Amino acid sequence: MGKIEYFDYKKVAKEMNVPRYILKKIEREVQKEFLNDKMMYELHVLRAIRSKYWQKDYRLR
Repeated sequence: MGKIEYFDYKKVAKEMNVPRYILKKIEREVQKEFLNDKMMYELHVLRAIRSKYWQKDYRLR
């Protein structure tokens, strides 16, 4: 989607030790829903990271 403009979710992901493959998975999933709205895309990626729901998937590996 390009450079970050609204929410620095990559910084948050790094601080929360989100594995890169999980971040990419979240980005792809959110992008499907918000193709043309960068702000909503970044906001929802950030919310998904902060929810820690991704840890469930991470623990299964």
